[in-house]
Amino acid sequence: MKIVLTENPIERIFSQCAVCFLPEDVRPLRGTIGMVDWALNGLITHLIWEGRLKGSFLESTLIRPGRYLSCEKLLLVGMGRYHECGEGRIRQLGETLMRTLSGLKVMDISLSFPIPDATQSPVVFAENLTKGLLLEGEKEEIRHCTEQMNVAISCVFEQIDEALLGIQKAKVELKKHFNVIVLE
Repeated sequence: MKIVLTENPIERIFSQCAVCFLPEDVRPLRGTIGMVDWALNGLITHLIWEGRLKGSFLESTLIRPGRYLSCEKLLLVGMGRYHECGEGRIRQLGETLMRTLSGLKVMDISLSFPIPDATQSPVVFAENLTKGLLLEGEKEEIRHCTEQMNVAISCVFEQIDEALLGIQKAKVELKKHFNVIVLE
């Protein structure tokens, strides 16, 4: 696996699949998910209004963004209630995400952290999401996907060092070898 940290917004990163985390209780949509919704002319908000999308914990929705985003597919993963998404739940998000991505057979992924605020530390989010991705990726049936996967993580400039720290903490704790690159 190769992880690239970049300041480029997720809607401008070319990938097979972009991943956004959708909180259940944050309306109107803010942060990256809000920008993606705006780029899609309010499609996500429309799906929420219709009751076809909620953001429930581990809910997954695949969208073909067409020409509106720089990716072939957009995967929305529900976080559940935003302030209840602690370390264990973040790890589960990573595990579910890895299973889903391997099932979709995508190798180039872009993702972004949820809305930055004091309750969602980029260090904790990056560390636990990485742990979930790596632990699920060890399973025999999807190991081949993990080894070839490229993950571009979109961060605001102020989050890059913290995200890098979280990823490195997971790397050291799990004793895994993979490349981490920071684009400036």
